[in-house]
Amino acid sequence: MFNQNNMSRLQQQLCELKLEERRVCSDIKHLVSKNQTIDFFQAKQLNALRTGLKTKIKKVEAKIMPNIIA
Repeated sequence: MFNQNNMSRLQQQLCELKLEERRVCSDIKHLVSKNQTIDFFQAKQLNALRTGLKTKIKKVEAKIMPNIIA
C-alpha cells in the first residue's frame, strides 16, 4: 500500500488540480458572460486545458481511491 507521505502528496496534488480546474471554468464563464466575440484559439485552449485537467483529476483520484472488487 501507500505510505502516509505518498498519500498526502497525492491529496495535495488533487487539491491543486481542482483549484486550477475551478480557475479555468471561471475564466470560461467570464468570457461567455461578457457577450463579446470570443477568440476561437483562446476558447480552444481553455477547453483543452479544462479537459486535460479533468483527466488528470480522474487519474489522481483513482490512485487515492482504487476500485475494490468484492
